[in-house]
Amino acid sequence: MFVLVILACALCLSLATGGRLRHIENFHLKALPLGVGAFVVQLLIFTSRGESLLGALLPGVYVLTLLMLLAFLLVNRRVFGVLVLLTGLMLNILVIGANQGRMPTDPQALVATGQGSHAEELLRNGTAANVVLMTDQTHLNFLADYIILPFLGDVGSAYSVGDLLALVGEAVLVYGMVRADRTAHTGSTENQLPAARN
Repeated sequence: MFVLVILACALCLSLATGGRLRHIENFHLKALPLGVGAFVVQLLIFTSRGESLLGALLPGVYVLTLLMLLAFLLVNRRVFGVLVLLTGLMLNILVIGANQGRMPTDPQALVATGQGSHAEELLRNGTAANVVLMTDQTHLNFLADYIILPFLGDVGSAYSVGDLLALVGEAVLVYGMVRADRTAHTGSTENQLPAARN
């Protein structure tokens, strides 16, 4: 919900400062199926059924989706906002990779954002889905999920530095999608499908 609100605000700000929805037709991303596919797989694996089916394989599949997203963003790195998003993703990949495919998470941050049951599972088992209990034994804890945005209350979650940086990148990307300025679309117009060129 928080992410959607931020993206909606970015869109409204762009429209209020000269952006036009018609400019979206000039905005294209390369290898879009790769990015969408990674996002869809993430949605599926973090359901109760997905977690039970994958079991111990879940962290590996999760890392694979992150690498898919990384490749997608790399080929679109010239698009306005993507470099910021890419930096956030790379920070998350760095800490997740250093912790065997799981993101260290502070259970107190989960409790503070209304995720008490998730925090209990994390404390009981040491892991939960794609996260691991943040302790002195986990690595790069300064990049872990421990940041709380108090004004969000139960709507928020435990965020990492990479999460927040990626969100800024997403907002900048949405802002640029409806701009006429060519710099906002640099590198994006080459992805029109062959059928669209005819």
